[in-house]
Amino acid sequence: MKDQRSGSQILYGFLPQQTADLKGGIWLTTEWKDPRPVDIDDSIIRARLIAELQGWVAHGMDPSAVNFLRSGGAVEVVAVNPERGVRVERYPQVWVCRTCRRVETGAPKACVCGNNRWQQLHFVGFHDCGLLEQPVIPTCREHHQVRMPHQSSMDASRIRFECPVCHREIQKGFGYRKCPCGRRYSDARNSEYLRYNVHRSASVYTPQTFTQINPASRAAMRRVTESGGPRRALLWALGGFEDAEPGAGRQTQAAIVDQLVASGLTRAVAERMAAVASAAGELGAEEDLGALANAHVDQIEAAEREAVDVALAATEKGSRRRVDDLITPSTPSDALARYRHEYPSALRRAGLAGVDLFTDFPVLKAVYGYTRGSGEPGASRLSLYTGKSGRRVYADLRATEALFFRLDPLLVHAALRSRGHELPGVTDAREARAVLAADVNPPSRFSDPQDADPLGRDLLTLIHSYAHRAIRQLAVFAGVDREGLGEYIVPRHNGFFVFAASRGDFVLGGLQAVFENDLHLLLATIAGAESRCAMDPACERNGGACHACLHLGEPACDHFNRYLNRTALFGRDGFLAAATPIVK
Repeated sequence: MKDQRSGSQILYGFLPQQTADLKGGIWLTTEWKDPRPVDIDDSIIRARLIAELQGWVAHGMDPSAVNFLRSGGAVEVVAVNPERGVRVERYPQVWVCRTCRRVETGAPKACVCGNNRWQQLHFVGFHDCGLLEQPVIPTCREHHQVRMPHQSSMDASRIRFECPVCHREIQKGFGYRKCPCGRRYSDARNSEYLRYNVHRSASVYTPQTFTQINPASRAAMRRVTESGGPRRALLWALGGFEDAEPGAGRQTQAAIVDQLVASGLTRAVAERMAAVASAAGELGAEEDLGALANAHVDQIEAAEREAVDVALAATEKGSRRRVDDLITPSTPSDALARYRHEYPSALRRAGLAGVDLFTDFPVLKAVYGYTRGSGEPGASRLSLYTGKSGRRVYADLRATEALFFRLDPLLVHAALRSRGHELPGVTDAREARAVLAADVNPPSRFSDPQDADPLGRDLLTLIHSYAHRAIRQLAVFAGVDREGLGEYIVPRHNGFFVFAASRGDFVLGGLQAVFENDLHLLLATIAGAESRCAMDPACERNGGACHACLHLGEPACDHFNRYLNRTALFGRDGFLAAATPIVK
């Protein structure tokens, strides 16, 4: 059958082994036909996929998929081919007569009642192992017929099946059938049995996704390398992202070495060549990493990865605009006063070092597998997608617009110390950034908050809570649904992006309009609007975050609405309770 859908609609609604409502029927996607490869840097997407899978391995998943990737196993990232589309088939093949409510399985034929008006049964059977099965409907032993009366509930256990001839009840619910896998994925009662639900329920199919700031086409990665590579990007981040992009000023010896290694030379040869350039006076002095210089190499590399993420977003010339860039000779006088006085004041009140607009923000939304059941690691099995030669990731890569919120590092440092964490004292913003990047290890989105490092947990909770607060307020100012926005957190550098998601009704230009006209009003609302929750005191007693105050829908939040707490922002020692100007 033929139908038209956008790439983002297909990514979220027509993944392999996912059912969907289409033209009055229920269909199962069997494959994407001749999908197109996405031009990305293999090393970055491989590292991100390994990190995602390790979250599942930590909860009991077989590590063979991670070992496969680490050993160089193929990963293909694909997007839908708009000329070929996807292949679907009718599923389940269980039909209910619209007239007499008789049930038939298989290809529909003329009903006994003389009519031929069928509708599909909306229920399917599934198990945590990934099995999907159409319900088995028993018939009357004497008359070999069955009907399903109209139901007043969508609860599968209350559905009645009876004989249309003798009216004897045959079965209530879909019965008990053990999954052929024979495994229990949770301690819940009867978890080895199939469950039944409406086919579009999240328990039937939950895509496992991640969002990545453009995992670098070869051209984008080359531009970052030419700007000095990961080390130069890190120095840029420690400087508060003040320059338009990394690489400003003369190259350093360490940056040159990184560039030469990235180009294919061995590190030994690269170091000798950089030493010659340094002796000739062609290179600038090495910039000090501060407290980060003595950190473990893994900590430095993690900080470099996050800095490269931001650098990739700034590789397109003219994409990034700062508040200072709004002030030009042609700026109207009323706007000039707003940019010079009201915007800086609002930034200080909101505890921010800056807010930047990215007009060409590259975002990859990727789906690497799915679950049936709870969707939580350890409680259900992750089913990975496979391609022709290895693992497959289904993706949608596009450029959109985003706002980059940069929290004041001095306030972040003070907020963490007020919670009892031992951090070295600092005197300026750069030193605070270095200390935080060196000492804080934020947990992954799969980590249980109770098991996470307390310092990293509190930092992530602070930044994540701020991000959700910003999204909920920004949606109002931009005039869009909250699920039309997404988040990307850069915790080691005290920031987060809010970007226009590829799904939803977002119209490009909404964030730019807020940035240019109403940023001061947005920030005043974030810092000063009602901070209590309609569900208090219950919300406050149970974590300080719920659907009424901080939670967002799944498309907008990659962290499963964990690591959230209003007290991190508005408590007695909360971040926004003590906002002060940043010290350069």
